[in-house]
Amino acid sequence: MAYLPNKKILFLIVFILLVFAGWFYFSDYKNKQTQYIAEQEKSPLAVALDTTSKLDADTDSDGLKDWEELLWKTDSGKADTDGDGTPDGEEINLDRNPLKAGPDDKSSDKEDLVAQEKAVSDSKQNTMTAAYAKQFLTEYLVLKKQKGELTEEDKQNLVDKVMNNVKPLAITDKYTISDIKISGDISKESVKKYAEGMKSIFVDSKNTLPNESEIFNLLLKNIEEENIKNIELSIKALNDYTILNEKRVEIMLSPSIPENLSKNHLEVVNGFNNIKFAIENMTIAQTDPVKAMMGQKLYDEQMQRIYNALKSIQEIFNEYEITVFK
Repeated sequence: MAYLPNKKILFLIVFILLVFAGWFYFSDYKNKQTQYIAEQEKSPLAVALDTTSKLDADTDSDGLKDWEELLWKTDSGKADTDGDGTPDGEEINLDRNPLKAGPDDKSSDKEDLVAQEKAVSDSKQNTMTAAYAKQFLTEYLVLKKQKGELTEEDKQNLVDKVMNNVKPLAITDKYTISDIKISGDISKESVKKYAEGMKSIFVDSKNTLPNESEIFNLLLKNIEEENIKNIELSIKALNDYTILNEKRVEIMLSPSIPENLSKNHLEVVNGFNNIKFAIENMTIAQTDPVKAMMGQKLYDEQMQRIYNALKSIQEIFNEYEITVFK
């Protein structure tokens, strides 16, 4: 059986992982969130779709969920795809090929493995998503053969196993303290001047457009709906934010920074620079959704980093009775 993975199935795998694992599943990341991203709890696909009905749906009542029919390449609108009198789900449980009419339709592990490996090779996809989709499907097929009907616990354990192996995006901070123009003047006048500059960047020029996370959520929704025009618009909007963050970094590297604020200032600079890399990966959701998800995770981590640094900067401002970040 030629199982996988075409683009539709690859995105389906991500959809399954999102629903069962949750958008903030990765490691114990969710438990480490603070108020900046406290409102980012909902899975973007869960917001866009009725996930429960999609996962539970068995249109033809053959014992295979509609999403499983995609994996086995059976007809979700036809209980007995090969017309041999046995429902597709029952054939799977009996180690029979639901795409080949019986009685000579016994499916061997060797045949399954060869077919699956061929499908992976034929796909010519060398992406993070293809790698984890292959792992997920291999585990799923083995478990399905062993147990037949999978329980919710089985599905959760399967997702746990795959998600725990997803590696985060690696990035190294580009800037060091030597890239910052540091001033030894930490007088109130000097700090006030710095505060005014920070206010012009983060308060006065506050963006009223949807933020990167909101745009990414829309991108996933548009991909699911195969809305090509809106996919292109979402990607363009994310690319615009990449340019915006690049300009922020340039602006923040220009002025002299009071010495007592330099460490946290550097944190903000590197945070915005790393966000550029995160967004670049978020834009490839159409071809590599797992990597895009990890881009979203990196984005949230760096935004949290910036939030913490700005909070520390305001604590220093408090010593001078200056308020910028409330």
